[in-house]
Amino acid sequence: MGEALKLNNSVSSSQLHRVFPFIRQNGEGPVTGSPSAQLAGESLPGVPSLLKGPTHPFKTEIFDDLSKNEMQCVLEILHHTMQATTGTDVHHLLQLVQHVLDSPLVIGGIAQLTPRGTFQDFNSVINVSYSNDWLYHYGTRGYATVDPVLQSALSTFETQVWEQSYKGASSAKQLEFVEEARSYGLTHGITIGMLEPGRNFASFFSFAGGELAYNLRYKKLLEYLLPYFHRILISNVHTPSTNRVKGLSQRELTVLEWMKQGKTNWEISRIIGVSERTVRFHVEGIFEKLDVGSRTQAVACAIEQGLFPNM
Repeated sequence: MGEALKLNNSVSSSQLHRVFPFIRQNGEGPVTGSPSAQLAGESLPGVPSLLKGPTHPFKTEIFDDLSKNEMQCVLEILHHTMQATTGTDVHHLLQLVQHVLDSPLVIGGIAQLTPRGTFQDFNSVINVSYSNDWLYHYGTRGYATVDPVLQSALSTFETQVWEQSYKGASSAKQLEFVEEARSYGLTHGITIGMLEPGRNFASFFSFAGGELAYNLRYKKLLEYLLPYFHRILISNVHTPSTNRVKGLSQRELTVLEWMKQGKTNWEISRIIGVSERTVRFHVEGIFEKLDVGSRTQAVACAIEQGLFPNM
């Protein structure tokens, strides 16, 4: 624990985008053609007003311990939520929350779930202040599948206090993740999230880097704000109609594109920066979803279904 925290950004944005093609940070737009393309610009046509969604109870005790300055910040957040319609707006809102919590590390986004409700892939990520190095490391190591905080958040949709979630780590891969996360300063934190019924999507928002007691002080406030943030992001989820038909994730579509170009699993793993085992996992998922038994059949089916947008 005496080592210096790994907080440098030696990984460039372009390198990070090869692992997370849908990420946006510091006001940057996502890579063209990513499923979060709508997230960076104007809201989708027909997006319902925030006031039309389900309401959640107003609990006055949430604000009992807040200072006058903190209350003013919360009112500013609520003011902006009533006008927010895009991912850029959510980025600004998360910055405001970061100021209230004095939380150095903030990130949020939308995860796509399998029909069984387990994590499948990230649909969009809004990075406020996580380091590129950690996110690149997270993506290339496939940590989303073993991250005890994310896994618990997406299965229970209860607020995750990281110290408690870390205690649930048992496998060698999970223990490796916890050790690595702590080396990047990700020891104390809170993650909240909400499921969008019937759409296999869920939001997540993490606030980390501060003191445990300080984070817990704002737990109820974050839970109160969650439905507002969730509603904005989920209204901007963009899934191409062809992808909706087959349920392929963005990463699976990327692998499928390289399969069309005749690349082997090993070659694809080098290109997109993941392990060959991860590529095999995606290929198996493609076969299952397209109901085919070979790479040739998968590519032929994808062409027939119009899954390659440039053809």
